[in-house]
Amino acid sequence: EECIDCGACEPECPVEAIYPEDEVPDDQESYIAKAANYFE
Repeated sequence: EECIDCGACEPECPVEAIYPEDEVPDDQESYIAKAANYFE
């Protein structure tokens, strides 16, 4: 499935690890590329 930016997944994450693209904490930004590579 493709993300449609509805935000429904954010409150469902049990470890609060889902953020809107423009609200990723600075200490978590290094994981963006790692996650993208994983799903290629």
